[in-house]
Amino acid sequence: MTMQDLLPLIAILSSLGVTLMLTGYVRGVLLKHKILDQPNARSSHTIAVPRGGGWAFLPTLIAALLAPLAITAIAPMHPYLLTGLILLALISWVDDRFDISARIRLCLHFAAVIVALCDLPNHGLIFAGMIPAWIDHILVVVGWVWFINLYNFMDGIDGITGVETISLAVGLCLLGDATGVLSTSDHTIFLLLIGGCLGFLAYNWHPAKIFMGDIGSIPLGFLTGFGLLSLASNGHLVAAIILPLYYLADSGITIAKRALRREKIWQAHRQHFYQRATTGCGRHDNVTMRIAAANLFLIVLSVWSLNQPFGALLAALIVVALLLFWMHTKSKQQAAST
Repeated sequence: MTMQDLLPLIAILSSLGVTLMLTGYVRGVLLKHKILDQPNARSSHTIAVPRGGGWAFLPTLIAALLAPLAITAIAPMHPYLLTGLILLALISWVDDRFDISARIRLCLHFAAVIVALCDLPNHGLIFAGMIPAWIDHILVVVGWVWFINLYNFMDGIDGITGVETISLAVGLCLLGDATGVLSTSDHTIFLLLIGGCLGFLAYNWHPAKIFMGDIGSIPLGFLTGFGLLSLASNGHLVAAIILPLYYLADSGITIAKRALRREKIWQAHRQHFYQRATTGCGRHDNVTMRIAAANLFLIVLSVWSLNQPFGALLAALIVVALLLFWMHTKSKQQAAST
């Protein structure tokens, strides 16, 4: 085994160690300044918990993107992606502290995505000329912004976003190795995400001692969305759909149901499948572990989709349907007992 073979492990362990240390420090600062997430009727927790843990893993990611500039005075890795990441981190932190209006927040999300579009391969086109390029770009921008926000909406129980990000990052690394479509810098980002989220989970696993807040979930959705779109724009759209399929299904079905009831879909709620299942189980980790197990199947199926796209997609739909059915059953059990 050469040093080159060990580099991925070194990247993961380095990110894990740095994030582990920073999370403890950030938690202390948040407690000192009373930056807390207070429980309310829409919360899945019952005590005030420090919010803003994204500060624990963002510095490592930003430093990695800036490293070429510091070491060799050349342009940083993915300069447009980096610009969008910093913009989203700043606006998300302000939102964590002071609550920005949804309209302003959404406009800035669109701005960050439009800038970062310049770093996507093949000009960010995912439909390979089947539709006009300008329509393709609009769909990519809207889809990316939607993914960022659904990532934030799904961050509602202990450990769920860390587990989802690790799952997506592992899948992206495996697919990158299998297809050769992801650059070295892309692999570096996803390896650091794996380590960073593992380190953060030490504090965010149930019962959580810290929440990542919007400053964590929004940038994570942005970066994983970039990876998925990079896959899709290189001809692997089915694999890019399979990897986050549980998140897409839970959020998509829930939003559709709320829209049909004419509810404000951008407002906080407890109607996601995972939230209702958590109420039924009584513990966050029971639900999070099942999501992790389903994601393992989705990772395998995403790789299989490179050869058998339709068969893999059908199998992935069955996996997600079974998970959602289990969650629905748990929520019904709780309703029957009350």
